[in-house]
Order: sequence, then C-alpha cells, then structure tokens
Amino acid sequence: MSSPQVPNIRPAELMRIKSFRLLWTNSFLFVLVQSTQRFAFVWLALELGARSDINGVILFVMGIPALLISLPVGVMSDHLNRKTLLLVSQLGALCTTIAIAFMVSAELMTISWAIAASFAAGIFIALGTPVRAAAIPTLVPQDKLIGAIAVNTIGMNIGLIIGPATAGPVIRIWGIQGAFWLQAVLYLLGFVALLRLELPAGVNTERRSLRWEILEGLKFIHGHQAVRSFFVLLSSSTVFMMAPWIVLGPQLAREQAGATASQTTLMFALLGVGQFVTSLFIMRFNQLLVRKGLWFMCGLCWGSGVQILLGQSTSIAMMSLFLFMWGVGGGLYMNLNQTLIQNNTPREVMGRVMAIHSLLMSGLAPAGALAVGFLARQIDSAPLMFSLCGAAMMISTLYFLVAKPHLRPMS
Repeated sequence: MSSPQVPNIRPAELMRIKSFRLLWTNSFLFVLVQSTQRFAFVWLALELGARSDINGVILFVMGIPALLISLPVGVMSDHLNRKTLLLVSQLGALCTTIAIAFMVSAELMTISWAIAASFAAGIFIALGTPVRAAAIPTLVPQDKLIGAIAVNTIGMNIGLIIGPATAGPVIRIWGIQGAFWLQAVLYLLGFVALLRLELPAGVNTERRSLRWEILEGLKFIHGHQAVRSFFVLLSSSTVFMMAPWIVLGPQLAREQAGATASQTTLMFALLGVGQFVTSLFIMRFNQLLVRKGLWFMCGLCWGSGVQILLGQSTSIAMMSLFLFMWGVGGGLYMNLNQTLIQNNTPREVMGRVMAIHSLLMSGLAPAGALAVGFLARQIDSAPLMFSLCGAAMMISTLYFLVAKPHLRPMS
C-alpha cells in the first residue's frame, strides 16, 4: 500500500490544523523530557556509584512496562478515546516525576529506589507513546501524512537539541535533582496542551477478545513481507544501536572523553543537530526519496559505520564530531521508519501496529541495554562493546540490503 508523492511540505499549513498543532506541542514536550530522562537516570546512578551493569538494569526496568502493556494499549488505542489515554499517561508521568525529584532533592534516593522509580516512569511512557504515533494519521489528510511525520520529527529533533543543552546547565546549577524538576515542569506544560486537544476515537468499533485483537496486529505484520522484514531490521537497530547508546553513551563521555555532565549534554545535543539537518533536507527534497526503504538502509549503514568510530573517541572534540555525523544518519532513521510503517499499515490496525513499534523501541531497547551493560562489564571495556555493536548492526543491514530486495522499493 503506497501513498502519493508529496512535492512540497508546508509546516505552516499543517500547524493551522488545531488538533495536529496541539498534539505536536505535547509530543515536542514529551521528547524534551525523554531527551533528559534516560540521561538523568544514568547520571544519577553514576553519582550513586553504579557502573554499566547497574545502568543497564535501570534502563531495562524502565522498559518492562512497555513489554507488558504496549500491545493491550494498542488495542485500546484502536477502540477507545485516545485523548483520555494520553491524559492518564501525562498525569501519571507528572506525579511520578515530582516524586522522583523530591526524593533526589531530599537525598533519599538510592540505587534500589532509582530502579523502582524507573519502572514507574516506564509505565506511563508505555501508555502514551503508541497513542501519539497512531493519532497522527487521523488528524491530517492522507496526502499530507508524509509532511506531518516530517514536521513531527523536526519537533523531536529540536527537542533532542534543546533538552540536553538545557539539562547540562540545570545539573551544573541545581544538581541532578534539577533535571528531574525540569522534567516535571515540561510534563505539566504537556498536560495543559492536551486539555484542548480533540482526538477521534479509534476507527475500529468491532470489539473482540484482547488476545484476538493483539493477534490481528501481529498477523498483519507477519503477512506483509516487506513490513515483516522491516520490523526485523528495526529490532536489530534497537538492540545494536539504541541500546548501547542509552546505557553506554554517558559512560563513554565521562570516562573515555573526560566530559563533565554539562559538557556531555551539550555533546549529546549535537546528535539532535545532525538529525535536524537531515530532517530539513527531507522536508525540502522529500520528492527525491522515492525508494524510502533503500534510503532507510543506507542511513543504517552510515550510522553503524559512525558508531564504530564513535566508540573509539578519546576526546570531546572527536566525540562531538562523530555524534553530529551519527545524527545525520539518525535523521533518515527517525523520519523514514515512521513513514514506512504508517504508509503501509491500514488505519483499522494502526494502533496495534504502532504499539508493536513502541514495544520494540521502549521495551526491546532497555532489554538490550541490560545485555549490553552486562557484556561491557564482563569484557571491562565500554568503548569496545559500543564499537562491536556497531559492527553487528553493519552486518545486519548489509544482509537485508542484499538478501531482502523487497525492502528497497518500500515507500
């Protein structure tokens, strides 16, 4: 299933759609939180004396709720009022973050409490993430979907730039607790945006058993050859690229490049700058990306090659350069993975398919982080482990590029 090519993307035209504008605002604020949250948890654990294996446990525990509830949430998203689901998610995340910030400020936080807090935070991330993604196609005409995804991704890029750049000074001035209080404020602003949002209910009104509903989404993916291969490749990228980054990134910056918390967050912002540059290119020249599946795999090849080099960075300048280059490839990844899924998925199962996507991103990444953190501790080398994961991603991508030709023409 393909959609017509869009010659031009006009962000102002999309932003005039009130519901899309409000959802974009909420998603942007959510990304601001996410861009500081995992970093804040890992940095907090480092300050409490933890190493890569404990960091992996914290991030794995944060992903457990996604493993448990993403698929049921996808079913609810296809049937129930999506605004209600988002409000519950936002309010729960707000209350949880305030509690974490208070405990850190009162010096009551321990590694055990940090693990429990990451689980609580993960519940509300898992509840809201697939609903946001599934709602976008219901708010804009089909011929503007690619543009809506690009504009939404640019908002994510800006969030990835501003979030880390803001978190560094906040941590320097108010300590690690300041990062969590900042997250609470952002969650509150996102909640206000949701209050005026109007979202249609799920398009699937026929009610069946939860097990049948979940299986229907899985059967669609399994029965669509290109989508099935794409999800396998997406899983590989989650394990070999995202997982090593979230668990080893702060440690590489601190121990390999000698960066402080403030310097680390500024370096991490360069990742968002690279993604932003690519997103602007896609928005301006999207008509050139006819074979989006091929472009997606080329982006992964670029990213995995840079990842190998990034793991061996020995200075702030070197790491900054490679982070920007990594972001350039990441821009293709962020824009095209959403476009390829939503352009090839019927709307009646969109919530469930996006829930499976969320399960991979929010659930599989922390599980991979647990394994990567453990292995890095066993070989006693975070840089080597990070580069080895990049090599594994390169091999996986080249296999799909050569052996799965049906992925290349996906649009």
